[in-house]
Amino acid sequence: MDKARQYIVFLLVMAGCGGMLFDFGGTIINPAIPYLESLRLYTTAELSHLTSAVVMSAAFAGLVAGTLAEWFGRKKVMLLAAAIAGLACLPICLVPGYWSFYAGRTLQGIAAGLIGVVVPMYLAECLDAKNRGKGAGIFQFMDVIGILFCSLVGVAVVNVIGGPSDPATTEAAKNVAWKTVFWSSAAPAALFFLGALGLRESPVWLAKKAGKVQSADEGAPAAPKDSVFQRKYVLPFVLAVVILACNQATGCNAIQYFALKMFMDAGLGDAVANYANVALWAVMLGMTAIACTLVDRKGRTFLLKIGTVGMVVSDVCAGFVFLAIRNGWMAPSLLSGWLAVAGIAGFIASFSIGPGVVVWLALSELMPNRIRANGMAIGLFINMMVAYLISDVFLQLVEKWGYAPVLFMLAGFAVLYFITAAFFLPETKGRTLEEIEKMWESK
Repeated sequence: MDKARQYIVFLLVMAGCGGMLFDFGGTIINPAIPYLESLRLYTTAELSHLTSAVVMSAAFAGLVAGTLAEWFGRKKVMLLAAAIAGLACLPICLVPGYWSFYAGRTLQGIAAGLIGVVVPMYLAECLDAKNRGKGAGIFQFMDVIGILFCSLVGVAVVNVIGGPSDPATTEAAKNVAWKTVFWSSAAPAALFFLGALGLRESPVWLAKKAGKVQSADEGAPAAPKDSVFQRKYVLPFVLAVVILACNQATGCNAIQYFALKMFMDAGLGDAVANYANVALWAVMLGMTAIACTLVDRKGRTFLLKIGTVGMVVSDVCAGFVFLAIRNGWMAPSLLSGWLAVAGIAGFIASFSIGPGVVVWLALSELMPNRIRANGMAIGLFINMMVAYLISDVFLQLVEKWGYAPVLFMLAGFAVLYFITAAFFLPETKGRTLEEIEKMWESK
């Protein structure tokens, strides 16, 4: 293997580590929530705010990430994100109280917001058309590895320290348990930081600094930075933003954060629910691997259509399970618990085969070169604000209405997602960034 090929492999691996860290900070609260509820440290509303704090801060960090990446370079911003993610567990675990916990979650969100803009941007600028889909797939694949690791941490804590509903688990042990969960978030941050040290700076950023813009695919003439609101950029910008908003409106983040609680509420015990949680993210991992092989063969719109249809069906099926439990047609039991797991697993599998991989390509490919940095930042901000709203009200709506109406509502958003993908999103498979930009200019 020549040096150029070796570096591409290294680049993909380290960008993947960024993907692993992207959702890790947000999802790590998933196995901690049952312990926090058992200790009655926070109200339902406070737990919702602590969960969604990551998304809120990620939204605002993403808004400035493009500017920071333009000023200091993509590599330095990735290193900054890794450092912030590693330090975030300190106020959560060492300083007692709601506001210190909130501050730590905010730091985790800032790291996620920076990564969510800069890593896909870096991949789009460093990889050619042949490898760009693979890069986005690996980013999502490693994102799932991070989520799976979170669930394995939950299993380990339950088996070593004790379950939150086990009478034998003391309050002191429960406090150790949820703090152990959060301490684990330092590991992927350290891995990404060390790996990013070996990355080269983006050739596009270096060329801009030299007064000449080019992509990994081919050269392009130098040009000033344009506004995303110029007429020729409005259509791709709006379409990318709509795709991102629809992605979060389906509740993918909320289900990711609260899946373990949903399984327990459906009738599974501590240990079984944690094993089901691991199985859920193993399904996501497998489907993401399949999506990585299909995204450059079948195309972006094909996978989005397949994925969104599956999400609608799965949401409805899971909703009926919880409706049966709430109306007394079925008692919470091992059977009802596994039926709920099946519905949620279907949702996660469908999300993974389509939106999970394609959304990052939509963000990086649809934005023309002259507006990519600022366009991606604004797009991610809107994406994260939708995720914040859904995550912040999810538990509160469930407490008021039950799971079924909430899942049916999310299914409705998935229908809108399908319509957007099927009728408005152009196929970009196999096209260079310059070809995609020319396509928009001709419309």
